[in-house]
Amino acid sequence: MNRITVLLIASCLTWSISSWSQKKLTLSAFTGSGISFFRGSGAVTNSVYYRNGLPFPNDVDTMANPYGKKSFTNFLAGLQANITLSSKWILLLSAQYEHTGGKLTGDSVISPSGNIKTDGKFSRYYDFISVNPQIGRMLFQKAVTLTLHTGIDYTSKLDLGNNFDYKDQTGQKNSIGSQGGEPEKNDLRVTLGATVTRKKWSVDINYKHGLINYRKYGIGNVYSRLLHIRIMYAFLSKKI
Repeated sequence: MNRITVLLIASCLTWSISSWSQKKLTLSAFTGSGISFFRGSGAVTNSVYYRNGLPFPNDVDTMANPYGKKSFTNFLAGLQANITLSSKWILLLSAQYEHTGGKLTGDSVISPSGNIKTDGKFSRYYDFISVNPQIGRMLFQKAVTLTLHTGIDYTSKLDLGNNFDYKDQTGQKNSIGSQGGEPEKNDLRVTLGATVTRKKWSVDINYKHGLINYRKYGIGNVYSRLLHIRIMYAFLSKKI
């Protein structure tokens, strides 16, 4: 899927709700955390790190396979609009900044001076802006409201970076990293979640299942997997 497909889906969703009875608009700010990792035949738990031994700015080091299956801790923050469509149904639209990625173990470092066996920690991380339209159904509405929701999540790439910490044969700690590259792809994800709301405060959990292959070259597909937990505060609520 591409940007045009996403826009068509969003347009159809907007058109389809135009005939529904819109009753209430709620705006909320949120922040949260969670975990992310990569899956697919191209994702790994271990890989080899290559150092070319050249001085800056030609010291272009690289992890052979940077897409890790191990969990990376996320950060996210943004805004969400909820539009009540009926007594049971609700439209949710959120926009957020997210810091996400994946981890793996760097088990070897290969350089002109030789090969080193190690147990280093490598992370590849991304900065995205994402937009997430969802349709929700309220299952329980008392002092606490429970809502289940599903939709799509489209990301616009901002930045990427990586970091590798390891010990050499003498036990000396090394930390290598870079930031400022362009992410390989904009991601498109299917989302599924649940929200618990009491008065102006909400806590929700969202699982996001990536559909776009991150690997532009090489063998094996790589897809994102994310689990986000958010705390939200409603600062505006009015009838529309």
